[in-house]
Order: sequence, then structure tokens, then C-alpha cells
Amino acid sequence: MAHSHVEDDPTHLSFVAFGEKLKELSGGDMTVTIFPNGQLGGEREVAEQVLNGALDISMVGGQVIETFFPRYAVTNIPYLFRSFEHVQHFIKSDIAYKYLLDASADEGFKGLWFETCGPRSFYTKKPINKPEDLDGLKMRVPESQMSIDTVKLMGGQPTPLSSTEVYSALQQSVIDGAENNFVFYVQSRHFEVAKYFNEDEHSMPPNVVIMSQYTWDDLSDQEQQWVTEAAAYARDEQMRLFVEQTNANKAKAKDLGIEIVTVDKAPFVEKTKSILENEMKNPDRANLIKAIQELQ
Repeated sequence: MAHSHVEDDPTHLSFVAFGEKLKELSGGDMTVTIFPNGQLGGEREVAEQVLNGALDISMVGGQVIETFFPRYAVTNIPYLFRSFEHVQHFIKSDIAYKYLLDASADEGFKGLWFETCGPRSFYTKKPINKPEDLDGLKMRVPESQMSIDTVKLMGGQPTPLSSTEVYSALQQSVIDGAENNFVFYVQSRHFEVAKYFNEDEHSMPPNVVIMSQYTWDDLSDQEQQWVTEAAAYARDEQMRLFVEQTNANKAKAKDLGIEIVTVDKAPFVEKTKSILENEMKNPDRANLIKAIQELQ
């Protein structure tokens, strides 16, 4: 297993939980080796290794996975999820498995579980209170067309960069800001070079843990059952840890010099509503969108 996060991050800790549960269920027959901190490459690189069978499992960001299975772009639609609780409910729902996690065999991978990673918001060197405050600002986005379109509609200049390049790019004013969840913002210490965290909460795409279809197909029915059970355990553990770390980081925000800006989301929703309207015209995505919207 490989991922690009640090070792005290909920992603890594949930990978550890997955390995421990899998070893327990299999009586020691199945074990896991984890490569954290981008040791085997960034999210795109490790995802490609999973698809070609060189790596068994990796975590892929919710905005990167759409390049490998376009339907995943639905989870990145601005303001599709009504709240953090809504996306948490989706992660554990049959909808997530039917339309996404279990639907990508032809693409070379199987989704094992979704990670909750909280609302994504803009963080900058000056406060953002309305979309117009983004006019002309160079904003880092992942390599995701949905993310690029979102920033463009709000008036910013989307600048695709690897997450590992963001700190230096902010420090050197190559970019004016970025967007991510609060846990990542604090753990990566991006607050040192962009102290305003503006809670527009424009998207909440969950990250996804994927397994190579080659690996999955090579497992016995019993082994697949163990992996599935361990994955559900790891999913719930990651969700618990993420909420815990979010609350802890918010509590120390003032001491870290972070300015949390509460914004009126309505103008941001209005600026980006055309994305949802256009996605609803895609027959491959409309049913999934409706199912998510109807999820209570």
C-alpha cells in the first residue's frame, strides 16, 4: 500500500488499521506493507502503479481519481453535498459502492473504501469574503477539470500543481492561494504562508482507496471477504480520526496564527451552479447525482 500523506494523518493510520484487521481476520496469512510520505510517488504515480499491477493498493485524491474513472467527477461538483454529515452518509451508502467503488473493474481497479476528508475551502494571503475577491488570483488546484472550472467560474486563475509544491509556490508568490481541507492545511503547515482559511466549502470530494484489479482477481473468495471486511473497518476508523483531528486543529487555530473567515456561501453557489446543470445532462452521471441529492 502507498500514499502521499504523513504518518500521523488519518489516511496512514487507517492503512495501519486495515493491515492489522486483515492480519487478524486471515490468521496472519495476509499482511500489509505501507509506503507513506510519497515514497513511491505522488497520487497520480501510485494510482498508475495500481492500474498496471505494480502496486496492490493506494489512496487517490477525490479530485485526481476522475482522470482514471470520469464518473468520480460527480463527487467533486461544487456544493453537491449539503454538509459534512451528508458526505459521511454517502461514504457508507450502497450508492457509493454501486455507482463507483464496485464499478471500475474495466478501468483496472476496484474501490475499497472512501475516505472522508472534509469540506475543501480556499486559503490565501488575504481574506476572501465573496467570489469577486478571487478575481485575478492564481489559485492552486489539483489536476482536475472540475476543480479548474470551479475556480474559473469564481473569477480566479486556476493553477494545477502537485500538493508537494504548494508551500514553496505560496512562499515565492508563484500562486496567491490554494484550496484543501483544514486538516491538510494545518498538517502541511500551509498556514505559515497563507494565514487566511476562508470557509466557502465549495466541494467535499472524498478520497478513495483503490486496489489493482489484478490483485483483487487473484484473491480467493475467502480472501476477498477478508479484504472487504478490513476495508469497512479502516473506512470507519479513518472517518473517526479525521473528525477528531479536525476538531483538534480548529481548537489550536488561533495559537497558530490562522484567521478563519466565515463567508456567505450563497454567492459562491450561484457562481458555480452551471457545473451541476451541465453534469445533469450527462446520462452516465445524472442518476448518481440524483441518488446523492436524495440521500438523507
